[in-house]
Amino acid sequence: MNKKIALVPVDARPVTRDLPRQIAKIGGWNVVVPSKEILGFLKRPGDVNAVREWLMNVAGEVDGFVLSTDMLGYGGLVPSRVSPDSYEVLNNRLTSIKELKEKYPEKPIMAFSATMRISNNYVNEEEKPYWSEYGMEIYSYSYQYHRFLKTGIEEARLKMEEMEKKIPPAILQDYKETREKNFQLNQTLLKGVEDGWIDRLVFPQDDTSEYGMNILEQEKLSREVLEKELFDQVAIYPGADEVANSLIARMIYELECVTKPIFYPFYSGEKGALINALYEDRPIAESVKGQIYAFGSFIEATPGDADVLLAVNVPGKKQGDPAVQLFLGDVDTPDRNIGEWVQRIKHYLGKGYAVAVADVAYANGADPAMIPQLLAGVDVRKLCGFAAWNTAGNTLGTVVAQAAMVHLAKTKGLDVDPHFMDEQILFRLLEDYVYQSVVRQKVRAEVKADAPDLLKRVEKAFLEEGAAFLKKTPYEEDYKVKISNVFLPWNRTFEVGFELEMERK
Repeated sequence: MNKKIALVPVDARPVTRDLPRQIAKIGGWNVVVPSKEILGFLKRPGDVNAVREWLMNVAGEVDGFVLSTDMLGYGGLVPSRVSPDSYEVLNNRLTSIKELKEKYPEKPIMAFSATMRISNNYVNEEEKPYWSEYGMEIYSYSYQYHRFLKTGIEEARLKMEEMEKKIPPAILQDYKETREKNFQLNQTLLKGVEDGWIDRLVFPQDDTSEYGMNILEQEKLSREVLEKELFDQVAIYPGADEVANSLIARMIYELECVTKPIFYPFYSGEKGALINALYEDRPIAESVKGQIYAFGSFIEATPGDADVLLAVNVPGKKQGDPAVQLFLGDVDTPDRNIGEWVQRIKHYLGKGYAVAVADVAYANGADPAMIPQLLAGVDVRKLCGFAAWNTAGNTLGTVVAQAAMVHLAKTKGLDVDPHFMDEQILFRLLEDYVYQSVVRQKVRAEVKADAPDLLKRVEKAFLEEGAAFLKKTPYEEDYKVKISNVFLPWNRTFEVGFELEMERK
């Protein structure tokens, strides 16, 4: 084996292109990816021909493939929502996967295709232009349409018809056709599993809820998976940007022929584990199971029977979202006990258990009530994973993959470089807490999204807050830490990119 996997990411953002490479490196593997220049920018699609050519060029030197079909077909995740290309054109592009399997039948191919989301807002930054006028009406129409189909409630039918009258027929028709095209492609991919040119397929649910056309499509795909008995090869669960992490970790284990670790989750609040996270359609505890199962493992009921303990920080009553100032007062409530949860982490680490922390109290950022207590009570350098970014699925899938790679390295008798793991954990703390929970809110309060000095403001605030945060961590004891090359991947404050240098003192 060359210990190398080819990844076609869903786009060029650091979390989708670079994070999977960092995680694989923990276990001694390399992940090769296309250059950023051919992966597009927000709505501008990637160069699908160049990506395909790159894939064919590296195919001979890798051991397997993890492929975003949204990139191979549409040129990226966001372009998949706005592309004018016909089903025939898109389907023809996906034949590259079949060609790859025919040329390298012994090499596993794992693919993922996001079920097209339905945003409940008037923001068209990642949607078609008409979303700025009819986005919430289309969301409501979709929600009530599916709700009526599922329940037969008359109220749902009336609301659906009310929304239908508010949306111009041509726009509603275009939206339905866009969805149908996407759904047909997913059915084609399912046939690819049946025919053997895809070994594993994931349909991540991108920003979902209880009802909607996207959920209806997932239900149809689930029935088809069940009828064709493809449930061992196909998974459908909430997530999107973290899927490459999960699939790469899974592929590495299967190529190495190593038994996957078993997980034991414990929560900062029992009630919080049972609520639905924002942008997802199931309780947090079920999302935990879903992400672990996507990796190929399961949970145990007692810590002694598990290989990895997954410490999950949950909200008290409702998950918050600092990016949109949502439900912030319902997160830190008496329905959870962070102090006791931190003491359990400390106890388990002291007993020699492998412990990873997944913070899902908020979407789009770490919990400001939890982080200080975690840093005060636990030596975070001993954790085998940490994340707190975007949706619960994004965070959970990342942490499961991180912890799995640490377990693999130890199982194989490899020395896990503490320097590299320190970089992994600190990077996520800086991005998920310092940037997402602190800096982003500060910058948004000071300047408008289109301010000409936006990046300069972000960089200044991030470097200042980052330096202050480092003094509260144990990393300054061991390293000279430098944050540099701060950038905004999509010229907006929602996500950030930067480089982290840690030189031992």
